[in-house]
Amino acid sequence: MNSSLLLEKLLQKYRFSKVKNYLKGSILDFGGNRGELKDYIFNNNIVSVKNYKCVNDIKEVDKKYDTIVCLAVIEHIEVKEVFTIIRKLLEHLNDNGTLILTTPSIKLKWILEFLAFLGILDKENIKEHKHYWSKTELEFLAADFSSIQYNTFQLTLNQIIILNK
Repeated sequence: MNSSLLLEKLLQKYRFSKVKNYLKGSILDFGGNRGELKDYIFNNNIVSVKNYKCVNDIKEVDKKYDTIVCLAVIEHIEVKEVFTIIRKLLEHLNDNGTLILTTPSIKLKWILEFLAFLGILDKENIKEHKHYWSKTELEFLAADFSSIQYNTFQLTLNQIIILNK
């Protein structure tokens, strides 16, 4: 993501504000771009993994965490890989830990593509989107978790799912 674009920065900070209250203990920011979440919440217990394109990148994850976040990540990964990655991340989540995902809804697809066409959003970032997840698909993805909270934000154009182990 080209976080130098103003709208990209604003959307990223808004996403951070939606998850901030759920962050606890040791935190893994999976797909954490340039580690901006750590700068935003000033928490020394955050580890960022920038590479997330395939399940092999989880090798960088070497311990268990209280909270794992994947903010605006899963839409960039092939659906089959996402299921595998979530299962692998579950192995790195402490008991009673929380996994937090955000992803754009299908309603946002044409808006993102139009804003990228205009150069307001990073064209390469939007072109990289492999899949726009529905609520039902996210709930299916969360099958191995004990509790699930689902909400939308940004006028239902984005989704957040909080999963507890």
